[in-house]
Amino acid sequence: MVKHINAALAYKTLNGLICVYKPPRVPVRQVQHTIVTNICRDLNALPDRPQEKRVEIIGATNAPMTVKLVPNYADDPLVCGPRYTHDDFRCSWATHLGLFTSGVLLLGLNEGTRLTYQINVARPTRAYKVHGQLGKATDTYFWNGKTIERSTFNHVTRAKIDRIVAHMQSAHQKTMFELSGLHMDSQTAYDLASQGVIRPANSKLPIIYGLKCVHFEPPNFTLEVQAVNEYEKYLWTLIHDLGVQLKTSAYCTGLQCIRQGKFTLDHALLRKHWQLDHLIDNMDSCRQLIEENEQLLRPKSAHLSV
Repeated sequence: MVKHINAALAYKTLNGLICVYKPPRVPVRQVQHTIVTNICRDLNALPDRPQEKRVEIIGATNAPMTVKLVPNYADDPLVCGPRYTHDDFRCSWATHLGLFTSGVLLLGLNEGTRLTYQINVARPTRAYKVHGQLGKATDTYFWNGKTIERSTFNHVTRAKIDRIVAHMQSAHQKTMFELSGLHMDSQTAYDLASQGVIRPANSKLPIIYGLKCVHFEPPNFTLEVQAVNEYEKYLWTLIHDLGVQLKTSAYCTGLQCIRQGKFTLDHALLRKHWQLDHLIDNMDSCRQLIEENEQLLRPKSAHLSV
């Protein structure tokens, strides 16, 4: 980890993308505010440029006068405030995570806001672990909602869940080609389908590319979902619909984003590491990852990159 000894030099390096781990029940805007606040605190704690001087002329006007430099109190941090404030930083996210969703969050600082825009337009897939529980349904499809139904779930097995999620995945993949903007019976659609999954033409409708059950211990289960254009409420609804097809009821108990494009949990900084030195090191790691995977910013075809 590089220790910076000058605040001005450290500030110049804060132009890029950072990957952090967003805790649950913490809004994205609060994450932004916390990170920028910590950066300002750490920058203001570093040695900065010398305080400006002002020229002072002393003596009677009818005699030789003395010229000297004295401290300019208008440039003193105790008078004008901290050198670095929130207004010195621009911060944006690549893709928004809901209030109750935790996991990988990409943020751009200053010039890095261009990168977040390009990643958002490129729409790489994101992977989630969606935790659910059988036997109860709520009005919001999430654990904090009001219970509206209870049902038995002894008949639910791992094989039944696997069969239904496979059917749901195939239905979404069919929709993927319908939303590609191509005629389903055209040669172009066939050529694209033979090469792999493709990016939907509509940037609003959620599309699931992968869906599987990775944990089943009744009444709790966990689905791993790979999707594009998804949002928090949609993933809650996915758990509810699964319960209906299993002839029982289910609700979501937690959401975790484990991957966005090439960025995984291994790249994400925990809250205790949201400090200047760790953020600059993370920014360098993200820059190297982007240089190695240019398709994250500029897709070269209609095929979807991970």
